[in-house]
Amino acid sequence: MQKFENKLFTDSDARIWTKTTILLGMGIYLTVLILSGNLINYINIRFAWLVYVGAGLFFVLGLVSLYAVMTQPKKADTSYHFQSENGNAITWGILAIVAIPLILAAIIPSRPLGAEAVSGGISLKSVGIDSATAFTRNPLDRNILDWIRTFANSNTPAEFNNQPVDVIGFVYREPNFLPEEFMVARFTMSCCVADASAIGLPVTFDGSSDLTDGVWVRVQGELKADDFDETFVPVIVATSIDVVEQPEQPYLYP
Repeated sequence: MQKFENKLFTDSDARIWTKTTILLGMGIYLTVLILSGNLINYINIRFAWLVYVGAGLFFVLGLVSLYAVMTQPKKADTSYHFQSENGNAITWGILAIVAIPLILAAIIPSRPLGAEAVSGGISLKSVGIDSATAFTRNPLDRNILDWIRTFANSNTPAEFNNQPVDVIGFVYREPNFLPEEFMVARFTMSCCVADASAIGLPVTFDGSSDLTDGVWVRVQGELKADDFDETFVPVIVATSIDVVEQPEQPYLYP
């Protein structure tokens, strides 16, 4: 009996400490994302307040759990910490599943979506419903999303011939593209990376074969309606392509 009473660390204790570590770890991870600026790699900045709230809740729950485990009697039955209302215990398996997102976050570097994340090709279709803004902007101030919305309001690709273009995006190619062809692309994000969509503009440039897929570039040139990947669309005939740093905000927001 004496041996049993001196047992200070039980399976229930281990599970409580694991739960507490996960809760506080999630709070710390979200805080690091916020302070480092990497939060925009995962979520539209308009919804950042939800992450602030989430980080606060994780800290509160973690501290409550820590207080409970630190103040409970050593011989107390701690199994109540792992009972839901219907009596189902929180097992090691459940804790392991909950811990997976935290483990992945710790081992996978934080970075935005790029060319390697494109699946199913690049969209040339309009994104979102607000297309009027694109028309009120100077052509040189339009980004890739603005141009795609502008094209969607016209049935005549040749209407945009000779209009100047100055956009930034990453290089994307399909296997069937000609050596001088590529797309300057960006991801749009409405809420978070789960709804991210790749869009882009066709580009022709004699020296484009030297550009590495996924590298960020600034493309300057003029539009010309032409066949690109068997589709008649406005194509950027580039006069200048410069490799640039990834923008501070790599996503475009519809």
